[in-house]
Amino acid sequence: MNRALAEQLADVLSSMEGQRLVRLLQAAGMLATPPSVTSPPKPPRRPEPISIWTPQEDGTWVRPDPLPLGDHYATRKVLAKKTAELPLRVAFFGESVAAGYLYAPHLTPAQVLEGQLRAALGRDDFEVIDLARTNETLPTLAATVRASIQIQPDILVFFVGNNWNLLETPEVSPYALSIRARLRFAEALREGIDAPLRLAEEELRQTAEGTFELIALIAGAVGVPVVVVVPEVNLADWETRQPVVSMPGRKLAEWHRLYQKALDGEPDEAIRIAKRMQKLDEGRCPTTWRLLARARMALGDAEGAREACLAEVDSTRYPTLAFLSAPQVNTQARELLSAACRRHDFTCVDLRQVFAEHTGSVLPGRRMFLDYCHLTREGIKVAMAAVTAEVLRLSGMTEADEDWRSLLARLPEPTITPEAEATARLGAAIHSAHRLLSVGPKQEILEHWCRAALEASPGVESAMLDLLEARCAHGPPVLTAAQQRNLASPYRLLLQHGWRWDHLDADLIEVLLRVLNRPAPSMLLENHGVRPEGIDLADPFYHWEPLARFYPEVMDLEDLPKRGFYRSPWPESSFCLIADGKRKIELELIARLPDEGDVEPAVNGTALQPFYVDSDWTRNMFDVPARLLRPGLNRLTLRWPSPEVKADPFKRAIEHLELGQAADLHPVFGEVSSLIAR
Repeated sequence: MNRALAEQLADVLSSMEGQRLVRLLQAAGMLATPPSVTSPPKPPRRPEPISIWTPQEDGTWVRPDPLPLGDHYATRKVLAKKTAELPLRVAFFGESVAAGYLYAPHLTPAQVLEGQLRAALGRDDFEVIDLARTNETLPTLAATVRASIQIQPDILVFFVGNNWNLLETPEVSPYALSIRARLRFAEALREGIDAPLRLAEEELRQTAEGTFELIALIAGAVGVPVVVVVPEVNLADWETRQPVVSMPGRKLAEWHRLYQKALDGEPDEAIRIAKRMQKLDEGRCPTTWRLLARARMALGDAEGAREACLAEVDSTRYPTLAFLSAPQVNTQARELLSAACRRHDFTCVDLRQVFAEHTGSVLPGRRMFLDYCHLTREGIKVAMAAVTAEVLRLSGMTEADEDWRSLLARLPEPTITPEAEATARLGAAIHSAHRLLSVGPKQEILEHWCRAALEASPGVESAMLDLLEARCAHGPPVLTAAQQRNLASPYRLLLQHGWRWDHLDADLIEVLLRVLNRPAPSMLLENHGVRPEGIDLADPFYHWEPLARFYPEVMDLEDLPKRGFYRSPWPESSFCLIADGKRKIELELIARLPDEGDVEPAVNGTALQPFYVDSDWTRNMFDVPARLLRPGLNRLTLRWPSPEVKADPFKRAIEHLELGQAADLHPVFGEVSSLIAR
């Protein structure tokens, strides 16, 4: 058990009915010396906060009001102690999925669970206290559980695990902020790339086991049962494109050559190519697994595609991330959750089994998921029906156990307005535009959710137009008139829907214009079009895929110096070139390569004349003819030569880490100081 959880445990012993916990610890062999029976009793402790709910003089807990764009917590204003045996109180904990991400506050799993419990009994004998929050981590989860005992829950429900692949091992990374963590990573990396992965697995195991040990002690002390929901994720639709880590010699160039070939090949050929790629990357790169999954899906091999998708999720590992990825529960997290249920006699609800039986498919997709892990309205209903069945059984308030299948058939549909449903679906398009780095084109899934939003409520077109205006404005979207209009509309886009995104959103703009059958707004050209004095496309605002960069540079991590230039961890870099389509554009590129070679520019897929670049900053001028340009958005791509990595691909990274510096595990293909369009 790590230090933070040990401190949590000590706090539990001092703040609750400690003697019962002490007996539990002694029985488990975790406490050798019993406390003195002659010690004077401690005075009662003052009430303490429950997450962001702060104690008041009247014995309640009150949360601060959300900001205009919302926050990461449930909107319930007041928490209070129980005053009667009924209704039974269910405390509901979890991450963004449990918090109802993209639907909240209009609809949340906690609300649905409460409605289902009451509908199943035909009376109000249950209440659900929503203590879920987005970006939840295990240490803060443990703290919230401990504090929640103050309001006397009767059952604890946990819906966690998706965040564990990204948020629980931040110190096992070549970009870790502490020098000690960098030295530890270097020591592991000397044994090969698998050693840091094992280090992260062990750290997660200790943290997860310690957290659920603490939860078991708390639940046992107060005599309440525990339900654990094991999440499922979107396997069919969500893709994870990551560059492969450095490989020696020409292996890197060969891997990327095969990647392009697999994209263009027929399914049978793509499978053969993907297997050749896996011999090079040894199955560690999620991109290769997604190529295999896509080919299997095209051939109708659902089980083979499922296996590849699961391997894709499992190979998206925090210690080897280049691009910022999405939270998704992986095999280790699922096994840790299941093991905790067996060890502590918790009730387990496995959504993988539930969703597969409900949909008849082993490849869950957009029917149940809005994006990578957040649930649709149907997904919430089905998931909570499985929880409802177990809560009813544990409560003893029904004469006969009823499984979730029969229960689901008689439960009401979750209540939501058409406007709120449309907003969630539009949010799915926005969120996917921001977080999805796909192997294939991603505009299809963005268009699906935009059209689904219009189908739910045609009035959502006003929010789409506001979104277009905010993106095309000159300045932060949150300061625009479009933002103010949207805040007052029934299609209010919140923090979770991406208003604070400070990039142009090229893919989303193109999809919205196509769905709404509109030309590019004049604001786009007026505010972001090429000007005589020039505009620097190297500014992250104009990156076509802003996340296709080393993730510490995307996240602007504290204590890591900001770079004054752009670095590409991929053989291609794309930028948004906004033009009137009537005149040629002159481009001035200042760039350098790790070695030397030809850089090939292209506009809207048409190649231009390549030019030579070496390891020194080099100034290059080239023109884009008017005939290649469209009015509005144009995609300018730089294709970089593949660098040749030396015999030991991680030697330089280890040297940097041992000096206490952050390091890259992935090669840099090219660097851009400026890209001026006139």
